[in-house]
Amino acid sequence: MTDPTQHMSGGDAGADLPRWRHEPYLLLFPLGVALTWAAVGHWLLHATGYLEDYRPVFHAMAQIEGFLTCFAVGFLLTMIPRRTDTGPAATWQIAVGLAAPVLTTVAGWYEHWLLSQVSWLVLAVMIISFVVNRFRSSVAGRRPPNCFLWIPVALLMGMAGALMTGSYALLEEGYFWIHNLGRGLLLQGMFISLVLGVGGLAIPLMTRGQPPPDTTPTMRDRMALAAHALCAAILAASFWIEVTSSLPLGMLIRAGVVLAVLLGSVQLWRLPTTPGWTRRLIWLSAWMLPAGYLMAAVFPEQFKAGLHVTFLGGFALLALAVSTQVTLGHGGYAAMLQGRPWQVGVIGFFTVLTMVPRALMEFDRARFFEWMAVAAVLFLAATITWAAFLIPKMLAPIPDED
Repeated sequence: MTDPTQHMSGGDAGADLPRWRHEPYLLLFPLGVALTWAAVGHWLLHATGYLEDYRPVFHAMAQIEGFLTCFAVGFLLTMIPRRTDTGPAATWQIAVGLAAPVLTTVAGWYEHWLLSQVSWLVLAVMIISFVVNRFRSSVAGRRPPNCFLWIPVALLMGMAGALMTGSYALLEEGYFWIHNLGRGLLLQGMFISLVLGVGGLAIPLMTRGQPPPDTTPTMRDRMALAAHALCAAILAASFWIEVTSSLPLGMLIRAGVVLAVLLGSVQLWRLPTTPGWTRRLIWLSAWMLPAGYLMAAVFPEQFKAGLHVTFLGGFALLALAVSTQVTLGHGGYAAMLQGRPWQVGVIGFFTVLTMVPRALMEFDRARFFEWMAVAAVLFLAATITWAAFLIPKMLAPIPDED
């Protein structure tokens, strides 16, 4: 099956440009893996006694604003020009996409919180401008599907969260709840919204070969957009509820919103119909998103265990599976994409298995750091396998089609 995202036209798409201009994921996906090694390697070094400091805030920032952000930006800068039939991202936009996650991660290590969030805000503004300008362009050949409303919602949540977390140190102690609200919007709300937005296009396309139609000026589409907007408002409210009144209720609302949107726009109850292990992993990871929040609602004392079902089984597995499919599809490895490479099975197995020791860090806190070391080793095994499998293919020339 030909990957429909490979079509390219408009703007300077036909110009004699280096491949990384057309496909920024070639630079951003490996960078994301390097940043997750920093985040998880810190855990492993601390758990085994080689590093004295334990920096959970750095770990979270490096994973979300580093690792996952690189994968999201790489996918958007590659996919949006293809979706809109416009030219590739400018060199400066790719440079911002590369520099901002690194600066945010390094600033987080040295606890320069304001600098870390300013860097991320610059990236968010660039991505919002990039997406809006592409779809509003006079040469754009396609209109976005309804679910793409979630992309600006995601970036706005991330910007609001960055502002709140970056400025909390300037607030009086009684306003620390603002920091907690910001962390929720940044570390969870942003990527939930990105998955619901980009996933509304990518998941049906990648698992069943059925992309959603473009938005049209009809009453039905207006109602669909209104429904997405309402769900986005409820999702944002769930973080307020979690911080100010009830953590279980906030988590339960979040699970309900995610499940409703995935069932409505993605039709997630439908099994993958196109061959290939990556498609099964994408489908599985989408189910992990609401499952993790439901677990957090049921076990509020150990809610971080549920959150990491969402983070690892949902966000991380989705990033690794989608990036594998993109790399194989764009690199000319169609037979491998539709097959069952053992490396894909290993990536999925170790990523899912990582959820077990990460959950036990919360349920068996007497051995917190022992389980931390196990979780770090398993996730490193998954990402090292990803790098060994895919980076050589990114560096190789695209094979000639038969």
